[in-house]
Amino acid sequence: MNDNNELTKQSDNLSKQRQKYQELTKKIDSMQRINNILLWQVAGILNKTIRDVFIPQMKEMLKQKGLSWIDYPSDYDWINSSYAGFRIEVPSWKYFKIGIEFEKKWLKSPIIGFLIKEGYKRNEIECWSELQKLYTQKGLNNQYWIYKNFKGSNDWHNYESISQLLDGNMVKIFQEMIDEMLNCANKVNEQRLVV
Repeated sequence: MNDNNELTKQSDNLSKQRQKYQELTKKIDSMQRINNILLWQVAGILNKTIRDVFIPQMKEMLKQKGLSWIDYPSDYDWINSSYAGFRIEVPSWKYFKIGIEFEKKWLKSPIIGFLIKEGYKRNEIECWSELQKLYTQKGLNNQYWIYKNFKGSNDWHNYESISQLLDGNMVKIFQEMIDEMLNCANKVNEQRLVV
């Protein structure tokens, strides 16, 4: 009889634990749904900030330098796209354009550098090694890029970065880095090598 009572108690405890587990699972499920909704909202706000604030600021800065922004579709998802980025045309450059790319989704790990234009290959570009020496000490490059890590925030979906996007400070950081690139290209051109 004692054994039956003990088994009944254990069965009741197991049943209560199962019920608590199911309730906890439902709460976690609800929290994950709420988190997904919040992330979706943040993504929408950040995409809108990129489209409506940052890109117009960049276009204005580039226009003053005689450079042009290469447009993306107006509904481009900057947040959820792999290798999202921006491209800038420098009219006097034959082989390169300025490339800005986020190596991870959610606008993380931005790089900026010389990106080979379509139709050209690295081995066709005489100035590659000289440009690389001038632009990046660490030798960051691949088949298509000579690049540096972005000097600003490494993660654009935080409060500080969003504030910099809104107040124009992010554009100032880009302006400084683009000026550095233009100076490197001018030094290479002085050596009679074509950028």
